[in-house]
Amino acid sequence: MTIDIQAILKDKARQMDGALQTFFETEEGYLQEFFAASSHAVTAGGKRVRPVLTLLFAEACGNARPKDAMQAALAIELLHSYTLVHDDLPCMDNDSLRRGQPTVWAKYGEATAVLAGDYLQARAFACIAACESAAELLPELTRAATEVIHGQVADIDATRIPAAEWDTELMCRIYFGKTCALIETACRMGVIAAGGSAEEFRAADIYGRHVGMAFQLIDDLLDANQANEGNEFNALAVCNNNPEELKRMARAYTELAIGALEAFSGDTTVLKAFAESLLTRLI
Repeated sequence: MTIDIQAILKDKARQMDGALQTFFETEEGYLQEFFAASSHAVTAGGKRVRPVLTLLFAEACGNARPKDAMQAALAIELLHSYTLVHDDLPCMDNDSLRRGQPTVWAKYGEATAVLAGDYLQARAFACIAACESAAELLPELTRAATEVIHGQVADIDATRIPAAEWDTELMCRIYFGKTCALIETACRMGVIAAGGSAEEFRAADIYGRHVGMAFQLIDDLLDANQANEGNEFNALAVCNNNPEELKRMARAYTELAIGALEAFSGDTTVLKAFAESLLTRLI
């Protein structure tokens, strides 16, 4: 049976958009601009890949606690948004546009952007605190928040050495932190929220890590035109600027992710289709 993966993902993303809107009610007085900046960080576009994965894994495990699944999905998206706000700052990536719109610092100022990012991270943990399974979910979100910072540190360090010295070990250190940690955690939290088994939890971990790596490698290939600008880390340089090698790696990671889904008794058709859809961006 052929499924319209893009339509399914868009429907899930709209579900997340509706839930996220409730976080940023209109505020009066001195906090009005601050909440506008925080809202802009979260609601100005995005495919909601990470929270959608949380919901899909919860469904694959029976979704026994749908409220926990939604709270976990909100938490991972708020945490992801916080990382983007801080990544865009002049002291980091110095990006003034994201998703075709001004970044938070470009629109509201650097100080407000720093505080908005801090606020989004705090709200992410507040979402988990409201869960029935908070004791199991909290370490997951904490681990993700820590690892994404470690990945960013490794990325900054990479700019201080010649591109000729970049290798697969460095690539994994950066991408397992910056990209894979949040995707991996999104999948794991879906299983936890639904009360899944230890085997399903391990499978979600494998899926998330390998889909995350494939996702990032494909992004690097699509950004190949910018790969040689400055000294920003890009996996294409690790592959000696060989696009076919990067494609091979992305396919291998995708196959490992899909293989992990065999551990689930529930329907994983959409999760498989999602992993495969990432590769279509290579064509």
